[in-house]
Amino acid sequence: KDEFLATLRAIIRCFTCPDRYFEKLIRLALGGVGTDEDALTRVITTRAEVDLKLIKEAYQKRNSVPLERAVAKDTTRDYEDILLALLGAE
Repeated sequence: KDEFLATLRAIIRCFTCPDRYFEKLIRLALGGVGTDEDALTRVITTRAEVDLKLIKEAYQKRNSVPLERAVAKDTTRDYEDILLALLGAE
């Protein structure tokens, strides 16, 4: 029952305000101990051509830190380079 409600809420949030929904997923992937690389990769790669600019703006507004800086802080080497390239960082 709880899993069904959580899934339904996620679907509604994704449809009504996708930039805020995906910002939250990125924030949760970067927060806490370690980085949820699967979630971070999934969101950035699937949204890169669609609405990543809006997600970056929502992240900046919510966290007062550019998404590029947060990704660079929590990732390293080639993985960091790939994600930053997808984010449009130079």
